[in-house]
Amino acid sequence: LGIFAARGAPAHAASLSLDPPGGAYVGGSTFEVSILLNSQGKAINAFDVQLEFPADKLQVMPEGNGHSIAAVWTMQPQYDNQRGLVRLQGGIPGGIVTQSGLILRIPFRVKQPGNALVRFLDKTRVLLHDGRGTDAFENAVNGMYSLTLPAPAGPIVVSETHPDQTRWHARSSVILS
Repeated sequence: LGIFAARGAPAHAASLSLDPPGGAYVGGSTFEVSILLNSQGKAINAFDVQLEFPADKLQVMPEGNGHSIAAVWTMQPQYDNQRGLVRLQGGIPGGIVTQSGLILRIPFRVKQPGNALVRFLDKTRVLLHDGRGTDAFENAVNGMYSLTLPAPAGPIVVSETHPDQTRWHARSSVILS
């Protein structure tokens, strides 16, 4: 399964991408994925972005970045960590022409190791500012993320007799715990 998906739509239509489109992340850590719009020279005034992610491997964290090209959220961003779904509906009054317009940054927390495909669903729509609500969504760049276990932490060793390990100590007997 590739990370690029094409749809049967007219040429010079809008595309969506996830940035970064890939990467390696450690269990328990968080990383942000930006949803970017390229309007391909056409004015866009609304979107309905629907994403799917593996709920057993990733969890959306609620404190996402509020910066967006959307001037109006027609529906508050929805995150379903049980089913692995994200839905974002917004509008840009007057339209926007952009090559890399930020729709939203979504923070994910790594729950368990494996590969995680975050992909745009076929229900996703990007509407032209043409007075007819023409769907201009043509293609998407999905994301594939490699999730690994954290490195094992070793024991914590401290010394009452030699508390500063960066200094030389004249005493030859050491007490460690």
